[in-house]
Amino acid sequence: MTTLIAMHEVEDGEHWARAWQKKAGSRHEMFAKIGVTARNFRDPQNPNLTGLIFEVPDMAKFQAFMQSDEAKKAMGEDRLKVDTIRILHEFTP
Repeated sequence: MTTLIAMHEVEDGEHWARAWQKKAGSRHEMFAKIGVTARNFRDPQNPNLTGLIFEVPDMAKFQAFMQSDEAKKAMGEDRLKVDTIRILHEFTP
């Protein structure tokens, strides 16, 4: 299992948060299809600065999924500023 932290800006933090509400068609459901769980975060001073902690069982699947049309469509729908994405991988020194 790999733990990732992803941070990015979105155009509208409220809109982005609605996509992650746990319901049918949510982003949680989308990632669950590849076995990934996510925890969501927003900066209280800047709600358009968002973050996620992902638990990823298969990095190859995750990376392929992130390049898929489905993921790209979701990022567009969520009004994600793709050029602001930063991902940190957990490591043990």
